Amino acid sequence: MATKRGKGKLSQIAVQITGKGPDAYKDVDWKALSDEEARNLEKKNSLAWKVLSNTQTQTLQDLTVEELEIKLAEIMELPRPDIELSQASLLDYYVSGFWWAKEQGFNVQQLSGFFTLLHTLLENIKEHKMPLADNLTEYKKLLAGVGTEDNEVNGGLDFFDIKQAKLITDFLQMTLFQHHKMYEFLFHHERKEEIVGVELVVETLPAADVPHPPPLEEGLEEAIYLRHLATPPSSPTPDMDGNEEEKKGETEGEGVTGAEDEEKASGDPVDLLAEVTAEDVKTVFSQVSKELFAGLQTDVQRKLKERESEIISRINKIHRIADT
Repeated sequence: MATKRGKGKLSQIAVQITGKGPDAYKDVDWKALSDEEARNLEKKNSLAWKVLSNTQTQTLQDLTVEELEIKLAEIMELPRPDIELSQASLLDYYVSGFWWAKEQGFNVQQLSGFFTLLHTLLENIKEHKMPLADNLTEYKKLLAGVGTEDNEVNGGLDFFDIKQAKLITDFLQMTLFQHHKMYEFLFHHERKEEIVGVELVVETLPAADVPHPPPLEEGLEEAIYLRHLATPPSSPTPDMDGNEEEKKGETEGEGVTGAEDEEKASGDPVDLLAEVTAEDVKTVFSQVSKELFAGLQTDVQRKLKERESEIISRINKIHRIADT
């Protein structure tokens, strides 16, 4: 490999890489290269830098698992892995695959190429609906040229050696190919949508109308209420029956009362409704109807308010479901 250096750092590639395997790139300082220079350094059909750039791969390499998950969700445009199963499965596989490759000691170029491999195989299932046999064939094509000296044959992973290729194959067998049917079902079968909701019932103080009592915050001590606010009792009305009994007690043995004597003297029964006018009848009916229907009207208003609250609650629930 021939390079052109400036200020002690690799700044421009003058000659393409020759040879295969990790040793062909052992003198390259990937941290000193920009994303464009790293892409220009690669051979034709190389899988490095296809999904993750040089800068992104170096950044991801230094993150913890939690930070890696957040960053990969942003890079791979998976905005809702917490509520969508397919996105959660993709993100989980990307994170576990990248972390496994990091633990194997892969360099930046190999990490990027391995991640492109994972993405390609998953896209074959998701977008191209490839069965297991076809996906294995595609993987075999990508491994072409690994461990050989033939520069004309290159599936895109020639920066790995035979030992690393076997490790990758074992990893894919245990994580992807073994569960290929599950991923096919995940991406291509619609699942029944389940709506999970929580109803919260809040009881509020009823209105200060009959038959409900006034709010407690307006309460007073009974002594103060009786002294200053309570309506004084009305004056007692004359009780004809009581007077007659008293007179009977005083004039026991005399016989009938003066009213009875007067009735006998006149010979005509007393007409109790003679002095009742039409206005008196209207007033009585108005008072009776108010007393009878006051409680009914309040009860109807209360039921209407409860029905209105129930309808509003259902509408809010539908809006929340539509927003999700």
